[in-house]
Order: sequence, then C-alpha cells, then structure tokens
Amino acid sequence: MTNREFFQSIANLDNIPSELVDFANEAIGKLDHTNEVRKVAAAKKAAEKQAEKAPIREALFNVIGSEPMTATALIEAAGLDIKPASVPSLLRPFVESGEVAKVDIKVTGKGTQRGYVRG
Repeated sequence: MTNREFFQSIANLDNIPSELVDFANEAIGKLDHTNEVRKVAAAKKAAEKQAEKAPIREALFNVIGSEPMTATALIEAAGLDIKPASVPSLLRPFVESGEVAKVDIKVTGKGTQRGYVRG
C-alpha cells in the first residue's frame, strides 16, 4: 500500500475524527505537490540531455551516406568520442522518421552487424 492509498482510505472512512480526514487530505496535497515538482525537474533534465545530444545526432546523421556503415565506422567518420552502443539510441529519431534505414552488413571476421544508410 502506498502513502497515497493509505491517506485516501483514511479520508474516505466514516465515523472518524475530522482532524484525521483533514490531515489525510493535506498529506495527499503534499504528495501531489512533490510529484509535480519532481515531474518538472525531470522534464528540465530531459530537455538538457536532448540539447547535449543534438550536435552528436547531427554529426552522425551528416556522415551517413548511400553506403551502409556500422556504428564504429560512423563514429570514426564523424570524429566523435562515444561508444558504439549509444549509436542506435542517437539515430532512433532518424530511423523512425524514415530518413535513415537499418541494414545488415557482413563484416569479414566479425559476422553480420547492423549498418545505417540514408533512407
């Protein structure tokens, strides 16, 4: 049972002192305020992260051409210092919009890897 459920059940009971109902309603209000402050802070932090990632996204997008390239090749071509595992999440908006397509590339000695090409 969460605090909110506890306070709501107290506020909805019959035959209890009004002080308890008032306290429960006040506590619910405080929970709502805390959640709203947390939501605003999280949104601000997310916006800052997106602003930091925008130039990296654009640099990766600009080096993608008609030839499929792996994440490692994209990073080298763009001259970035990021991990290859972060490339799929950085390119997700372009993939979802259809500007970039994912393809499988056969790499000698490494098997099949994911590549990116202009869509």
